[in-house]
Amino acid sequence: MRRRHLLQAVPLAVAGLHLAPLRAQPSAGFPDPARSIRWVVPFPAGGTSDIRARQVAEHLRQDAGWNVVVDNRPGASGMIGSDFVAKAPADGYTLLLGTIGTLAINPAVFPSQPYNVLRDFQPVTQFSRSVSVLMAHKSTGITSLAQIEAAVRGGSRLAYASTGTGTIGHMVGEIYKTRANLDITHVPYKGTAPAVQDFVAGHVPLLYETSSAVWEHLKAGTAVPLAVTSSVRMPQMPSVPTFKELGYADLVFDTWQGVVTTRGVPPAVLEALNREIVKALRSPDVVRSHEEQVNVVVANTPRQFERFIADETRKWASVVKETGVAAG
Repeated sequence: MRRRHLLQAVPLAVAGLHLAPLRAQPSAGFPDPARSIRWVVPFPAGGTSDIRARQVAEHLRQDAGWNVVVDNRPGASGMIGSDFVAKAPADGYTLLLGTIGTLAINPAVFPSQPYNVLRDFQPVTQFSRSVSVLMAHKSTGITSLAQIEAAVRGGSRLAYASTGTGTIGHMVGEIYKTRANLDITHVPYKGTAPAVQDFVAGHVPLLYETSSAVWEHLKAGTAVPLAVTSSVRMPQMPSVPTFKELGYADLVFDTWQGVVTTRGVPPAVLEALNREIVKALRSPDVVRSHEEQVNVVVANTPRQFERFIADETRKWASVVKETGVAAG
């Protein structure tokens, strides 16, 4: 009888072992508790990319027990930080917060960049997608695209800020100029934070950015939204028209972010990175903060994100060729 009880207890004990936290059995020993994961953000601190990376990094620290350090390496339209990750060891301990600009547009604008996005980066997961907004500073008195067009054609000189050459804001600005036949000066900045700072201070009258980057300024009325790049109006900004409904049918673009690492990481390490980052992205507070600021969490697989980047790269190469945008 005693032998039978002992045998019955064995599967229960084994089952109990499977209930241990996942981080107690990390994939292929990744990450080593003694090592930090460096998450490179190729833009200054305080911008949208930086905020999103830090939000997810905090979840990785709290929920997975990973030691994640966010490292801002701005400059050269995101290429300084990107190049650092491209040349890092392929062990999963160096990540890059990539954007539509750094991963899909830059290859066409900067054909001589020191790395190849499709060859040197391993996609992990797409963070989110959003839309770009063209906005005017309240001091300009501009409240519509029609007023911009009338002002420029009447001889006024206007300028628009973007977060850098080759970014989605730059591309949308150039496409709009081409379609409307307007002469508006492009003022590139080294990331979201300095661009928004100068715009809010009134140093540049127009800005192309995601709504999340300027949400507080939109609510305060300092930034006046004129048009969005979505196919339909956004429920968070129902009064703001789309470029499409204003006559610019091909100005329908998403902007997006995602995380990549160095190409060649072991499959088990890639699986662990994807699993924990996707889990963090799906946390209620992360989803809520995205939705409140007109963003949609994606959190897909490495294969899905890789196909998406390849498609976006082809699309933006065509757009860059048409608009004639070039480095410098």
